[in-house]
Amino acid sequence: MSNPLMAQAESLADELRQWRRHLHRNPELSGHEKNTAAFVAEKLRAFGYQPIENVNGTHGVMAELRAEGATRFLALRADIDALPITELNEHEYASTNSGVMHACGHDAHATMLLGAAKILRQRQAELKRNIRFVFQPHEEQFPGGAPDMIAGGCLEDADAIFGIHISSNLPTGKVGTRPGPFMAAVNPLEIRIRGKGGHAAMPDQCVDAVVIAAHVIVALQTVVSRNIPITAPAVVSVTKLEGGTADNVLPDEVILTGTVRTLDDKTREQVCRRVREVAAGAASALGGSAEVCLDPGYPVLVNDERVTRDAIEQARRIGFADADIQNLDPIGGGEDFAYYGREVPSAFVFLGAANSAKGCVYPHHHARFDIDEDALPSGVALHAQVALACD
Repeated sequence: MSNPLMAQAESLADELRQWRRHLHRNPELSGHEKNTAAFVAEKLRAFGYQPIENVNGTHGVMAELRAEGATRFLALRADIDALPITELNEHEYASTNSGVMHACGHDAHATMLLGAAKILRQRQAELKRNIRFVFQPHEEQFPGGAPDMIAGGCLEDADAIFGIHISSNLPTGKVGTRPGPFMAAVNPLEIRIRGKGGHAAMPDQCVDAVVIAAHVIVALQTVVSRNIPITAPAVVSVTKLEGGTADNVLPDEVILTGTVRTLDDKTREQVCRRVREVAAGAASALGGSAEVCLDPGYPVLVNDERVTRDAIEQARRIGFADADIQNLDPIGGGEDFAYYGREVPSAFVFLGAANSAKGCVYPHHHARFDIDEDALPSGVALHAQVALACD
């Protein structure tokens, strides 16, 4: 890639690596990003910004860069929180916060947006539209941090918002996205099966909640296969079963937990309705009951056609070849960036950071997750190019 903006981003490579490793060593969980936010604000002040801290009572940070004569904003967003995972990597920059790890690349996201803020401050005279830098906390845990940032004004007078997510599925040097529905709506699922407990040797005197739970699990697999059209992707997964205290005791209650994933609101409503009906019906048929809780998780992330196409064009302008720009399939993972897209046109892209030669092969949320730091300048340049190109 040979482009003046890319070259400028690459000149920051050592600095970007230092920032990212500092953040990786010092991860903080959702809602507890105090030191991370302080680090971000300190860097922004060093670049000449006056950061807005504690946005809407959170650890969110924002900063603005004004273009002469402009009244509207483009927002650039990075998330900053980590996960409750014990890191197994032994790098010198491995987490020093026991049980907490940047296993999803948010340290890289914050670093890339800081790099873009530094470059754009130096190129402020070239801007045609105001830029708002949004460092968002609490992405990894419901209800997410995006609604608080929106309530705190991050989209005020904004025409669009752009975000980058590091990808462990794409090699370094690749970028991928798609217009339209891109990441799934998420509904956490809990089903509380109630029966009548008693001695396991006398099941005739009980209502076996374990057997009911087994039937409910199997019945739930018909929700998608027998209720949802082949053209509407959906997933219902039971991931955890809790119940019982001893091998000779039938429990009164068994709890199932899992997740529902869909890619449009109509399908989401239909799947959730059928999950409730199927679980209740299967339990009732066996003499028990099922209380279903489907929390309203993140909505579908929908990329705006125009803003996404423009982001792809800006990737080309900084040196990504057509062969390096991938049109991705919809992704089953959820992202609270989706909330922004419900307010203003949005584009969310994945930037490759996988490199087998460096051992960067583990998936997101894995205890050995790591990124190829050579990807950082590309993320910086893409943020900056999208900002400079908009009018």
